[in-house]
Amino acid sequence: MENNLFELDFKNLKKTDIAWLAGLFEGEAYFGLDNRSATRYKVSTSPPAPYIRISMTDENVIAKVSKLVNKSYFSPQRLTVTKKQVYICHIGDRSTLKLLLPLILSYMGLRRQKTILECLKALKDWEGWYLKGGRKKMASQGSLSKAIKKKLSTDP
Repeated sequence: MENNLFELDFKNLKKTDIAWLAGLFEGEAYFGLDNRSATRYKVSTSPPAPYIRISMTDENVIAKVSKLVNKSYFSPQRLTVTKKQVYICHIGDRSTLKLLLPLILSYMGLRRQKTILECLKALKDWEGWYLKGGRKKMASQGSLSKAIKKKLSTDP
């Protein structure tokens, strides 16, 4: 139910808001693929997870981004070299990205469009992996691993 409400809110974004986000993201955001799962777990088959991360010292701008994409933002302990506070908004959940990326795609430059298309492909790959039972297989391997570790720790 919550996801449907979010979708409605997202679809009601004004074109000017979408264009503003795209312009800001073009210059300030990082579009990436998080592949830590594959390096962290020897048996991981999970596809990379796309994300958008934007950080800057203007809290009012990050607060606006946060509000438009329905995400919270945070401020790390560190300051910039000039002693300014940094504010970060991280968009990593697949449902938000699946809706947001196509909305901003046409506003972006060619380099960013290519990266966004890679992120959209990663989302599609993840959906296929999930539908084929990939997540369930990973969870069962985790349970098996825990059982083996427990047995090894109790054996004399």
